Amino acid sequence: MGGKTMKKGILTLAAIAALGQSGIAQDTDSPGFKLGIKVAPNLGWIKSDTKEVEGNGMAAGFTFGLMGDFRLGKDNYALSTGVFMNISGGNQVVKPFTLQTSTTGDAPVNVNVGVPAHEYARRYQYVEVPIMVKLKTNEMGYMTYFGQLGFGSAFNISAKSDEYTLTTTTPDGFNYSEYVAEEKAKHSDETSPFRASLIVGAGAEYKSAGNTAMVFGVNYNNGFTDVFSKGQLFLSNVDIKDNVETHGKSHYLELLLGIYF
Repeated sequence: MGGKTMKKGILTLAAIAALGQSGIAQDTDSPGFKLGIKVAPNLGWIKSDTKEVEGNGMAAGFTFGLMGDFRLGKDNYALSTGVFMNISGGNQVVKPFTLQTSTTGDAPVNVNVGVPAHEYARRYQYVEVPIMVKLKTNEMGYMTYFGQLGFGSAFNISAKSDEYTLTTTTPDGFNYSEYVAEEKAKHSDETSPFRASLIVGAGAEYKSAGNTAMVFGVNYNNGFTDVFSKGQLFLSNVDIKDNVETHGKSHYLELLLGIYF
């Protein structure tokens, strides 16, 4: 499913590129459409909206794919888009807490269940199609500087996490606490299939020869939709999934590196 989605996106962008090269008015110095390749390492985090869950640091990720700019009138304005494979995520910690749940059987009884501390290292994969307006300076020597603002539309194709449970042992009469790794878990069914975000960025282009230009910059991708589709706290070794809700939004900061042809 993920491969087919990515293939369709690349074919769509290639078709748009062909139309842009042949159908958009352009002069000899600045083409109406530019196609390039982007690679961008990122640092991501998840901001939780649930009191039992807190952020626990950043996670490294990566984005790569095809990018394209449509010139809008003058050289100073462009519509920027692309098709990217985005890998991002974040680390979370669940604080120890007690909740009330019901036993199963003919006469359900409310009981208190102690939930130990957990840590998660979450990783998500998306196919992302952003739409941004790019504002560019006039060329100064070989350099052109730009700022861009727009929205990202991303479709989830994979969601996984490494889970660690806080365990206490007393081998010599003293308490020792450590996080013990659980099995790696897949959470695609519990992850929202769509992620919308606001993208803000800035950077520069270095024109090397002809229409070829090196690109570098920084983008901030601010998610504003819930990462979790069912609003549940997922603990692999605690059967209380229906009793605790969790919500959160993912964000990442990326270093943009690329080349236009």
